[in-house]
Amino acid sequence: MNSYVQALAIYDSKLIAGGWFTTAGGVTANKIASWDGSSWSPLGSGTNSFVHALAIYDSKLIAGGRFTAAGGVEANDIASWDGSSWSALGSGTNFWVDALTVYDAKLIAGGQFSIAGDKVAGYAAQWTKRDFILGDANGDGVINSADVVYLINYLFKGGPAPDPLWVGDVNCDEIINSADVVYLINYLFKGGPPPEC
Repeated sequence: MNSYVQALAIYDSKLIAGGWFTTAGGVTANKIASWDGSSWSPLGSGTNSFVHALAIYDSKLIAGGRFTAAGGVEANDIASWDGSSWSALGSGTNFWVDALTVYDAKLIAGGQFSIAGDKVAGYAAQWTKRDFILGDANGDGVINSADVVYLINYLFKGGPAPDPLWVGDVNCDEIINSADVVYLINYLFKGGPPPEC
């Protein structure tokens, strides 16, 4: 490496290193790389700043640090790698993630942050995998009128997007628009078909 290694983990039968480096074994690897026993490889385009911690959760590699993007995807200080691409963990944290572990089937993050997702978190937070429901735009686990309001707020008032975005595409036409609001209203109040693709 051409600079510090801050964290190590085993993922997909490979050694993963995260840190401050930009090359690993002469290969460009922005802050994170894998070793297969004979050579180093990047994990996509890596992160745009330092990786401080690594853990395995829900069959994915989780990286925490002081970055704002992973693999070109916006990811605030924490992201997951599924073996081929990076994804954000919700809206992330508002400052650095310095430690990760798994405890009681939850991903635990520690660091210098005071907010994790949309919750106040005094330097520690837990991430629990949730099952996503098509139509549950606000992520509270049920489909109700609050989801209609959430979609209207997103579409017409600049409110937050459904997370993940596809849960708001209730008519399954691969775009979120007013037709999805009408579909939900029809389902909830007129006996229309449930959201399903």
